[in-house]
Amino acid sequence: MHNMTSLRPPWKGTRSPVADNDQGRDWIMNRAVECATHEETRAMAAAAWSRQRMHVAQRSEFYRSKLGSDLEGTSLDDLAQLPFTTKKDLHNAQQAGPPFGTHLAVDPAAVKRIYQTSGSSGRPSLIALTAADIQTWRSIGSRSYFATGLHPHNSVLTTFGAGPFVAGHTHGVIEALGAGSVPVGPGDTDRVIAAFEAGLVDTMLTTPSFALYLVDRFTRAGVDARTFGIIHLILGGEPGGGLPPIRATIEAAFGATVTEAMGLGDVSPSMFGECPSQQGLHFGAGGLVWPELIDADGGQVPLEAGAEGELVYTHLQREAMPVVRFRSGDHVAILTTDCPCGRTSFTIRVAGRVDDMFIVRGVNVYPSAVQAVAGEFVPAVTGRIRAIVPESTVSVTPPVPIEVEIPEGAKPSPDLPGLIADAIRSRLKFRADVRLVPQADFGSAEYKTSPVVRRGAGS
Repeated sequence: MHNMTSLRPPWKGTRSPVADNDQGRDWIMNRAVECATHEETRAMAAAAWSRQRMHVAQRSEFYRSKLGSDLEGTSLDDLAQLPFTTKKDLHNAQQAGPPFGTHLAVDPAAVKRIYQTSGSSGRPSLIALTAADIQTWRSIGSRSYFATGLHPHNSVLTTFGAGPFVAGHTHGVIEALGAGSVPVGPGDTDRVIAAFEAGLVDTMLTTPSFALYLVDRFTRAGVDARTFGIIHLILGGEPGGGLPPIRATIEAAFGATVTEAMGLGDVSPSMFGECPSQQGLHFGAGGLVWPELIDADGGQVPLEAGAEGELVYTHLQREAMPVVRFRSGDHVAILTTDCPCGRTSFTIRVAGRVDDMFIVRGVNVYPSAVQAVAGEFVPAVTGRIRAIVPESTVSVTPPVPIEVEIPEGAKPSPDLPGLIADAIRSRLKFRADVRLVPQADFGSAEYKTSPVVRRGAGS
């Protein structure tokens, strides 16, 4: 580890992303879109869809086969009558004729950037962008990150790699916003610490897992992370950054504000950004992406405060690989449509991935809820958890095995597993078999952490 001395960066004393030289400026990038009324938003979307549907109908072999000729006459109001598109649909369409398959809706020569998925379902899928698509992604990402409080006066360290995954597009967004940038690849902890020591940045863009890892590492080293002058952490890549105990732990350690950002590679990597009011992530893709909320049976759910469901997206402006009613797999709660910042878009908090949900005696459980309970036991634990569930079913017979990471070298109380299990049963109404796992055995925290592990009966 570096000799992490108590440096005093030039912005010392600033403890909010609202800097003195930002006071009085408009904190909303595109007021006409982000502060539009519901009627104005719908009118913009309807006009954009009337153009987009013709492009999809004429150029997408995948959607011509899937939807037939009905697409050309489909209005925005009719979208809910069309079938859903899934990740598997897109993957199969691409693998039927590599490299792009029937999903590509432009001439291959028009493709100017290609990202790859992680390939968790086999061969990695490709995400192709035209020059116009790149600009659209930047526009959406710029709105979202500007909403978080990332502005031209900031200098940002990002641990999201430039490729091959779509998270790398954030480098272009930082550039578009005019902020300073210090890119560091995933897992390069020593370089992150060196940048902190040198006072190069005041903002960090990373995952909740890595932020918690840094907090633990600094704590064990006896280093006060507040001396680094980090005023803002923007967390993304996985759920958890908005959970109160996780957020509080990170904010207290750095003396900084924590907000979240979120997106989806097949649609747009940075569609949501949480403003410093911290009342959920604002939808930042108005006029460019049309969102829906559905229940477990696929029925429509109003996008209003208190609603929950899975987000579904339709591109309103996408050339290379447009999607229509794409199921995101993200289960969210709608928090508000009336934020003090002035934006009129709905805000969300992500409960978790639909695929990560498991059922205990008829009750749906998302790992983020378990993480929220475990987070209340920080610093005795790091805040990271994983549920061990059957590979072949979503139904789990209690007690559910829950692994909870403890800091390196920690000597926890023998009562700790039982206390966590009691808290889980009290809050979430199921019995858990809590097992404490040392940090060295839990797995790397230097990028993402999977909150669910599915194992066969004999594993």
